[in-house]
Amino acid sequence: MKNPILICLVGLVALFGSCENTAPEIVPEDPDPMDCVPQYPEMDITYTNYVKEIMTQYCVECHHQGNSQGPGDFSTYNGVSQYLGSFNARVLSSNADMPQGNAPLPQSIRDSLTVWIANCAPVNE
Repeated sequence: MKNPILICLVGLVALFGSCENTAPEIVPEDPDPMDCVPQYPEMDITYTNYVKEIMTQYCVECHHQGNSQGPGDFSTYNGVSQYLGSFNARVLSSNADMPQGNAPLPQSIRDSLTVWIANCAPVNE
């Protein structure tokens, strides 16, 4: 009778001893804009002269003010800038899921959005 109890105790100790109570490191997706250093300062890609047109063409249909299918109002800079932290995964990566139900954005547009974000997402220069 002692063996089954001993085996259960050893099993429980092994089970609980192998568990870790730590979460994986979470890297913030939204870096502090005050810490941003433009990576391509020679490129004049701003929200006003380039990105607004992309948002209008590809995003505003679902991401708009009011009864929107997607979160945020991408018809304004302030609306888009709140979601920049998720753009890499949701819009820019090779397995992006936006625009939902459509083909991924053309690579040239994804590259320009990448430059815009890497340049601290300027509004207008």
